[in-house]
Amino acid sequence: MTELKSYSLPELEELAEQIKAAILKREQEEQEAARRQAEEAERAARAAEEEVARLAAEAAAKAAAEAEEKARAAVAARERKQAAEKARREAAEAKAQAEAQKAKEAAQAEISFVEATPPAQPEVAVPQVRFMHPSNRALTWSGDGPKPDWVNAWLATGGTLYALEVAAEKLAPKPIPASLRPR
Repeated sequence: MTELKSYSLPELEELAEQIKAAILKREQEEQEAARRQAEEAERAARAAEEEVARLAAEAAAKAAAEAEEKARAAVAARERKQAAEKARREAAEAKAQAEAQKAKEAAQAEISFVEATPPAQPEVAVPQVRFMHPSNRALTWSGDGPKPDWVNAWLATGGTLYALEVAAEKLAPKPIPASLRPR
């Protein structure tokens, strides 16, 4: 075994002082390292805050630009709509003026025509018979409006509209020529 060295009291006190100084030096180094880490963390936090602020400012600027662009587009659309409405109104006014002018000219022409011609007897408008039932001449239809029940019944039994047209052509009363009319 090794022999232990014995120290005198002043040597031990000096050794204790050296150990205390080494411990104090290490503690100071650790504190300095911790302070540097804290400063580094603070710098990183500040940089992150600045980055977040920069990104937020960019996003706000982008949103403002988009909002401004939408507002411009809305204004442009409103202006186009107003211009189209104005053009429609002007076209309608021009058309109304043209129709009024035509009506005025027609009225003047009619007045001059009425003054120039003797009054004529009114003609009675006879509705044009386009379809007629082949076996009942009283059942007629001009083709305007909804189909009468007798036409639907005819079609349901297998008849055709063409057959009703042919019947109307053959069976319809013919007008009496003016030369044969009684005077």
